[in-house]
Amino acid sequence: MQWGWGPSEERKEATTKEVASFRKTREVMRGNRKRAPLRVGTVSKSVLICACIAGIGLTYVWQKDQIYRLGDEIKRREGAIIAAEKRNTMLAAQVAQLKSPSMLELRCQQYGLSLVAPREQQMVRLMEPGPEWDVKLIPTAAPAQPIAPARKRPAAKSQPKTVARR
Repeated sequence: MQWGWGPSEERKEATTKEVASFRKTREVMRGNRKRAPLRVGTVSKSVLICACIAGIGLTYVWQKDQIYRLGDEIKRREGAIIAAEKRNTMLAAQVAQLKSPSMLELRCQQYGLSLVAPREQQMVRLMEPGPEWDVKLIPTAAPAQPIAPARKRPAAKSQPKTVARR
């Protein structure tokens, strides 16, 4: 055994053996590697898988973009609906104001139409049929009578029918 700095002889031999063993392993590993060219099937499968993944990714992004655009379209149309409802309410109030009797009288005076409201004698009031009329119109169980054929009546002067009388 040697005293001093540096490796001993035994250690040098062990290191030399390790290096030789490492070189052998490396040469064996080199021989195991395939040096054959790439196969067409392997390359085409890889390209196909990459294309599928890219297609799926692009489809996902396109769908997200469509969802965003549809959301904007819905917001825009909801705003248009709200604006139309406000305008409809405003126009209904304006129509109600223009139909009011005071406004109609003002317009008649403005345009010099000299229109007046009708007098009570000029009005004809009609009764609106209600449930009591349904009872009158439903026939009670009456014996069935044969219906005679209708005869032709001579044409008479057409007279206006009276709707209601006072």
